[in-house]
Amino acid sequence: MKPLRKLIAKARKGEDGFTLIEVLIVILILGTLAATVVFNVGGLVGAGTEEIAKMQGNLVQTAIVAAIAQESAASVTGDNIGVDGTSKTSPADWELKLDGRNVTMLQYVQNDITGYWEWDDSGAVIEGIYTGGDTTCTYNTTAGWDCS
Repeated sequence: MKPLRKLIAKARKGEDGFTLIEVLIVILILGTLAATVVFNVGGLVGAGTEEIAKMQGNLVQTAIVAAIAQESAASVTGDNIGVDGTSKTSPADWELKLDGRNVTMLQYVQNDITGYWEWDDSGAVIEGIYTGGDTTCTYNTTAGWDCS
């Protein structure tokens, strides 16, 4: 074992540390990796809000279709959340007009749905607004989703 240590010590004689070029290359590589990570993560921040807005629109539409099916209604009046066109942000206050009668939406929606949603007579969402953090996403059937 001693002869191997002597051989390694002899081979490393005169090597006291890293050269300036080696240090600069390591710093350059780390800087490139950091810039790539920051750039990629920055692009994901806004995408999450848009996905939540789309998910909430789908949840609203699913709740409306479930209400129509359970209440055996032929159609739902195309109206805003709430009665008489008033927007209500709490799902517990949501009501639908199914075949001319009011039906509470509390049993069909989750309490984490927020924003403003409007639907047509078949229950499809045609317009919506969702705000999350610093981002507001709007939806309409013509333009689709726009988050800013």
